[in-house]
Amino acid sequence: MTSKTIALKILDAIFIVFTIVLLLVAAGVPMEALPSLVGSKMSSREFQAFVLFVLFGTLSLIHAIATSDSAP
Repeated sequence: MTSKTIALKILDAIFIVFTIVLLLVAAGVPMEALPSLVGSKMSSREFQAFVLFVLFGTLSLIHAIATSDSAP
């Protein structure tokens, strides 16, 4: 397994976890319960912004790694 494959698998796992969180919110799970699961003191609006930031960052990293030629 190459380092590129390992990095993409880790980033895919992060992406899947945060996508599931967003889907739970869309399905109607109370947003106030989610930050307490991870032990943070963020408001629901801050938590939503954090989830979107991590999703965008993860997708950007996946794209950068997948399109790079330097990593085998």
